[in-house]
Amino acid sequence: MLQRTLLILLLGTALTATAVTVQAAEPVPPARAAMPPELRMLLGGLVSENDVSLLFAHLRAAMAATAEGRQPPPFPEALGKRLEAAGSELQMRGLIAGMVLTQFVERAVRDAVRELAPPPTSRDGY
Repeated sequence: MLQRTLLILLLGTALTATAVTVQAAEPVPPARAAMPPELRMLLGGLVSENDVSLLFAHLRAAMAATAEGRQPPPFPEALGKRLEAAGSELQMRGLIAGMVLTQFVERAVRDAVRELAPPPTSRDGY
C-alpha cells in the first residue's frame, strides 16, 4: 500500500511540477530553475538522492519486466524500510500533494469546458 502511495505521489508531483513549468511565462534554464514548492513540501527532509536512485532503478526494472511478460521484481528492501520509517509523514504530504493536483486538474478541465462551450445565442434573433 505504501509503495503504491509513493508511486502515485511521485507521479502526481511530477505532473504538478510539469504543469507549473508549462504555465511559466518565460522558460527558465533547468540548471537555474528553483525546485517547485510542492516538491519541496512533499519530499524535503524525507527522501535522499539514493532513495530516488533506488526507486527509479526499480521502476525501470519493473517496466522492462512487464514489457517482456515477466513479473516485476520485488520492491527494494532498503527503500521499503526507508519509506516505512517515513510512512505517516509521507502519506500526509502525499494527501496534500494529491489535493493540489486535483485542484489543478479541475481548474484545467473547467477552463477547457468553458472554451469548448458554444457561444450563447440571443433570444431576440440578433
